[in-house]
Amino acid sequence: MAEWSVWKALEQVRQKKRELDPLFARAGIAPELATIANRICLDLKRSPPTLPLLTGDKTRDAEAMGMYYEGYARQYEEAFYKAENLLRFTWVPEAAPIAALVSAEILRLRDQLKNEQGKTPDFTDLEALLFNYVRLDHPSLALPPDLLSNRRRELTDVAGYPLLVQHAHSEMQNDSVPPLLSEEFKTQLSEHLQRYLASPWLHCPLITQWYVTLALDTGLARKKHDALDDQLTASLLKRRWPSLSNWMPQFEFADQCWYISLSLLALVSLFMEWWWLAAPMVIWLHLSLGAHRRERKEIEDRRAYLLGQAQMLKRTRDRFGVGHISLEKLAFQLRHWDEKGEYFEPQLFDLLALHQHQE
Repeated sequence: MAEWSVWKALEQVRQKKRELDPLFARAGIAPELATIANRICLDLKRSPPTLPLLTGDKTRDAEAMGMYYEGYARQYEEAFYKAENLLRFTWVPEAAPIAALVSAEILRLRDQLKNEQGKTPDFTDLEALLFNYVRLDHPSLALPPDLLSNRRRELTDVAGYPLLVQHAHSEMQNDSVPPLLSEEFKTQLSEHLQRYLASPWLHCPLITQWYVTLALDTGLARKKHDALDDQLTASLLKRRWPSLSNWMPQFEFADQCWYISLSLLALVSLFMEWWWLAAPMVIWLHLSLGAHRRERKEIEDRRAYLLGQAQMLKRTRDRFGVGHISLEKLAFQLRHWDEKGEYFEPQLFDLLALHQHQE
């Protein structure tokens, strides 16, 4: 999956779920801010209220003029409120000094409207500052040339990584991501988890959920693989009957060759009437049969146990995906199921602690 496709996928998610808006804004992508700034400038250009007709009655005229001045100030107060609200939207953090200038200019204009009632202030500076803020082109704002491009690249590489994995594994011929069970993918996932944890500006409950789900899928795949790997399960047994496969695990037919050789030796010993050799060989083969049956039963029990855990993990993953299980409870369950740290990366538990206070 090419980079532009990851970016396109992120934008599609952003259109459906607004949780990604702050991330795009910190990377300098928030076209709605320019729209709001244009509307504010249009509001500032509106014609002021018309002077009331004076009747000659000082009391009534004073009351009418007071209402006129209040309406006059209120007309621009709405635009000021919109401008202050614009500054509350998430935006590039480096633009904070320009936001302070906008706030100071709004305060100055309010004071001017209060002190010079009925006189339209000059909004040129405010309009210029608003556009400087949304366009990031104020003369005093010295942004590094590659700041925003690096953030967008990081947004694609880190925040979009779970989407990349999902897309790659949905296509048979896509090799942009290593196989889920490979050591290369394990290393890659660990690196991306670490990069995400080290980038506070990217922290978002939605992306955290993506990474946690990806880690759960990976752990589930490993557990299923281990459950079906009889050789691995046998190697974990505490007491194993001596056989050639114990010493040559890379040789697939070691036990078959071993017991065929022993059986032939026992038969030859019987025909040759070498009782001193035949009797031990027959007894050894009989004991080996019982030992291997016991090992097979232990392997099957272990497989059933691991498959049961995998089934519980899948149910937990599905419940987490629909929001029926909290991060804190999920962390507790995963620590219980993976006490030795075989299936989940250590960074996963740091990830689960990111947004627990927000639940």
